[in-house]
Amino acid sequence: MEENFLNTPKPPDVADLPPEQAGALSAAARAGGFAVFYLEGALMRTKPELMTHLAQALGFPGDFGRNWDAVIDYLGDMATFHGNNKILILVRNPAAILEADPELCSDLRKSCALACENSREWGRGAVTLKFVFIA
Repeated sequence: MEENFLNTPKPPDVADLPPEQAGALSAAARAGGFAVFYLEGALMRTKPELMTHLAQALGFPGDFGRNWDAVIDYLGDMATFHGNNKILILVRNPAAILEADPELCSDLRKSCALACENSREWGRGAVTLKFVFIA
């Protein structure tokens, strides 16, 4: 199998991947015990759309605060509410977010990175949370 970011010694928390490699990565992640989730950039062109799509696609429990702090907290705690210490989130068509609102795209990527840090800290190193932007 091709080398991918899951097979590297310390894979990045947030990575970019060409579309032709996404299927193999998803399959390898599932085979490795990861829960795999997908987000669709075309459904996240505004902040309200992004917040709604995140909550629905990722199964956020309860009353989601719909702000960046809540995004970071809920993403960082996904292992807890999904019962899996290995989570991979693939973002399809991130160019749609970037084209609609470059700042929104940047804020999403920053929030993803912070959530990964939180999940590692909260899980005392036992949790792996990774994001791949498929572009």
